[in-house]
Amino acid sequence: MPQRNLVITGFVGTGKTTIGRQLAARLGWPFLDFDEEIVRRTGRSIPEIFERDGEEAFRAMEAALCQEWSHPRGWVLATGGGTCISPTNRAALEAGGYLFFLYADLEEIARRLTGAVDRPLLRLRPGETLVERLRSLWKAREDAYREIPHWVDTTGRSPDAVVEEILQRYRSLEREGK
Repeated sequence: MPQRNLVITGFVGTGKTTIGRQLAARLGWPFLDFDEEIVRRTGRSIPEIFERDGEEAFRAMEAALCQEWSHPRGWVLATGGGTCISPTNRAALEAGGYLFFLYADLEEIARRLTGAVDRPLLRLRPGETLVERLRSLWKAREDAYREIPHWVDTTGRSPDAVVEEILQRYRSLEREGK
């Protein structure tokens, strides 16, 4: 039987893709970034999908990917920040792997995302700061995020340190068969 997937999810700007790529390299496993896969399949950027089809259509594409990846294959997967808000998506991904949730201090996330223009959910309203927008998004998602079992803080940490922590925890879970 293939090894359980290692699924990296988390809040916007916490390093899901960077960490996922490094984990895959360390494990010698294939890597799939859900956002990149949606862009590849549709031939359109995430902002274009949101603009033309709406967030609901994008979420349906994410849900389809979660179902596709609901079986262990020995891959590292990086989801979008909103993918695991859905209990159905979480359950599908947990059926085939271990979910690790990346988070960081909102001020640090704001620093990381300064100048980012490719994130439709971070479009600021007049007079709104990026930290305020992040706080609002966090509050809307926090209860769902709390359902994800394994949390890893990326605040002030190097990608190597985060990768090492996840690998240690993943290997422990594999040994315990949880």
